Amino acid sequence: MKIAAALLGTCLLLTACGGTPPAQAPPSRTQSPVETVTSSPSADPAAVRWVDGFCTAIHDYRERTNREAELTPPTPGTVAEAQKALSAELGGIAARTGEAAGKLAALPPAPVPLGDTVRQGFVAKFTKARDRAAGAKAELDRAKPGNQASQGPAAQAIEQAQRDIDGTYDPVGAITASPELVRAAATAPGCKA
Repeated sequence: MKIAAALLGTCLLLTACGGTPPAQAPPSRTQSPVETVTSSPSADPAAVRWVDGFCTAIHDYRERTNREAELTPPTPGTVAEAQKALSAELGGIAARTGEAAGKLAALPPAPVPLGDTVRQGFVAKFTKARDRAAGAKAELDRAKPGNQASQGPAAQAIEQAQRDIDGTYDPVGAITASPELVRAAATAPGCKA
C-alpha cells in the first residue's frame, strides 16, 4: 500500500509538472482609437521674413556685444588711460545699440500690429542707450586728460545704458502674444540663434 501511495503521488506530481500549458487569453477584440494628426497651419512667408529680420537684429547685437566683451584691454595705469578706456567702452555701446536700432527701424511694417508695437519698443530702448552712451562719451572726451571726476558720470552712463536695454535679449519672448508671429519664429533662421 505504501508503494501504491508513493506511485500515485509521483504520478500526480508528474502530471502537475508536465501537463499542458495553460490556455492563453484570446486576443483582445477592443480596437485602438484612431490617432489623428493635425498639422498646424504653415507660417505666412511675409511673417517669417519680418520675424527673421527682427530676431537677426537682436541676435546680431548680442553676438557683437559678446565678441567685444571678450577683448580684454590692458588695465589702465593712469587716470588718462582710464578715461580713454571708458571712452572706448561708451563708443562701443553707442555703436552697437545704434546699429541694432537702425536694423530694427529699417524693417518693413509687421504683418501683425503687435510686431510693430514690439519693434517700436525695442527701437526706443536701443536708441535711448545709444544716445546715453554717445552723450557720456562726448562729455568724457571734452574733459581734461587726467580729470578723475569725469570718470564717475561715464561709469554711471555705462551702467544706465545697459539697464536701458534690459528685456531686449529675447526677441521671441516679446512676440508670444501673437500666434502668427510665434509660428513664423519657429521657422525663421534668425530666431534659432
